[in-house]
Amino acid sequence: MGLRKRYDGTRIEGLSPFRIINPYVMRGRNEAAIYYSQLLEIDATHEFLREFNRDRPLEERVTLFHVLLAAAVRTVALRPQLNRFVSGRHIYQRNRIVFSFIVKKRLSDDGAETNAKVVFSPFDTLASVSERVREHVAQARDPAGNASDHEIRFVTRLPRFALGLIVRSFRLLDYYGIAPRGMIALDPLYATAYVANLGSVGLDAPYHHLFEWGNASVFFVIGRPRHVSVPVGAQRLENRLTLEVRYTFDDRVSEGYYAAKSLQMFRDLVQDPRRLVNPPQIPETILREHGLVEIPE
Repeated sequence: MGLRKRYDGTRIEGLSPFRIINPYVMRGRNEAAIYYSQLLEIDATHEFLREFNRDRPLEERVTLFHVLLAAAVRTVALRPQLNRFVSGRHIYQRNRIVFSFIVKKRLSDDGAETNAKVVFSPFDTLASVSERVREHVAQARDPAGNASDHEIRFVTRLPRFALGLIVRSFRLLDYYGIAPRGMIALDPLYATAYVANLGSVGLDAPYHHLFEWGNASVFFVIGRPRHVSVPVGAQRLENRLTLEVRYTFDDRVSEGYYAAKSLQMFRDLVQDPRRLVNPPQIPETILREHGLVEIPE
């Protein structure tokens, strides 16, 4: 049996028999994957950003990506079941709110990619999310590389048999909840969600698989903004600026109704980002359900 507590989470007790047996029936994340697409109307979001950034220096301006991340952080803060994961056939509540995303060191075909992994506070605002993201992007783009780069560079220099042994050993330790905390802390796939912003390079959003490595239960992909005709009333169409976001969920961690309501909250926050300017009021019951051990200032 896995430990009740592990570095990144606490096993949830009192689940329904259906939830308990799910990880035994659906053994992998991709076997349990649910795919969902959401079309966001962002005309008001763009207008808000123009006003919000009016007097800000260029290097401090908030972007659409920052709005999306801030809305995701706020949604997870208020909907803690989104911060669960499956490991060793048990369901855990993650004890940090963590998002990972790819950073291109240089915007070109041969520009190297690295990962940014950011721990957020449930009380983060749009401004504080933007600041955290800028800091981590700057670290990721440093030519010297970040800690995750150094770890990957080291292990991939090992002989094939040694690398395979390390991977198999880590998987076994992770199954029993005793994997080294240093490796989990650095690995971007041990996160609440992994985000891919393909819209930043002019691409539409595909559906992405979940990684069997790590324990991220959500992968969401952001496409490029585009104008589409949207029905308004019974007999009229309007041209609206929209953004498609496609999600892949591990269905084992929560029920579909909970996830659907969470996505509605996310949509509403993106379409009205004024609600992200101030910290949220989070009931004590929800904070206890999170069981967070790290809340950045």
